[in-house]
Amino acid sequence: MHIVDIREIPGSPGSVTFTGSAGRAWGLWHGELPPDGSSHVEIDIPEPVTAWQPADSPDVLAGDPPADTTVCAVVDSVDEDGVVALRLASDIVLVDWEADGVPSAGERITFVTPGIELYPYTL
Repeated sequence: MHIVDIREIPGSPGSVTFTGSAGRAWGLWHGELPPDGSSHVEIDIPEPVTAWQPADSPDVLAGDPPADTTVCAVVDSVDEDGVVALRLASDIVLVDWEADGVPSAGERITFVTPGIELYPYTL
């Protein structure tokens, strides 16, 4: 996912706010901050999903620090080992699934997570 307006949160080393195609959010940055404030990143949701609901809104990745982050995405696939692949904008985000009930591929869902982690990469 390409994100812009990456800014370190004062008093919270390693945490940044950013804007992407699915909204404005915050997360823990891994690596050097880009000098121009933009980067392609892999998004990691380290905490398992424990509650979710069906949704009909567009893709969302939004939240103000230090609040939870809201995620709305389409289920791309569901593995037998409890991993769900979500399509968020043009990216795939893998999440561990501990919630009751498993959504179907193609279903749009929403959930909240206490945090996300951002891993920059170059194309």
